[in-house]
Amino acid sequence: MLEKIQMSGLVAVIRANNHEEALSYIESVLNGGIYAIELTYTIPNVCELITKVVQQYPKALVGVGSVLTKKMAEDAIFAGATYVVSPGYAHEVQCICDEKGIVYVPGCMTITEIMHALAAGNKMVKLFPGEVFGPKYVKAVKAPIPHVAIMPTGGVSIDNMEEWFQAGVSCVGIGSSLFASQDPVIIEHLARDFRTKYDAIKQK
Repeated sequence: MLEKIQMSGLVAVIRANNHEEALSYIESVLNGGIYAIELTYTIPNVCELITKVVQQYPKALVGVGSVLTKKMAEDAIFAGATYVVSPGYAHEVQCICDEKGIVYVPGCMTITEIMHALAAGNKMVKLFPGEVFGPKYVKAVKAPIPHVAIMPTGGVSIDNMEEWFQAGVSCVGIGSSLFASQDPVIIEHLARDFRTKYDAIKQK
């Protein structure tokens, strides 16, 4: 699954007030060419939504985000989530993901947190909040720890995405810059723009 996420390059981080709104966003990003989807726990009854999306969109790489506890991870995995993302590192979440054979992407800010996450067996970390650090921080981290895969979330836009990848990230989480309008048509166009820009970056 980790390889599939990295190959996708773009992860749509979805927050919504209800399932109808979330499904409209999911449809838009899939139509726009973004297949990795992180459904956050801020969506009401997100586990029910995960099951629905897994059944309805077999091409989607469906993960769960904003996971804070073992139970949250366990419920989402049972519902069909294929990877788990946290805003920080949680040992109990790590344990359940290891037990279930599910990719865990913990949020990290410091070198020490990244080292702890790697020591626990994770290959990718989520740099969060990305806008606080920026691409230069990624480049600095990759100097002493070149093997770590980094996914910045927060602060990634069409305009700065290339800079992030040049700094050495493996993929990017896209949230507010993709969903700010809340208009499914605009979101689909933006998703397509992100995909086109990403493909161009990878061809360089």
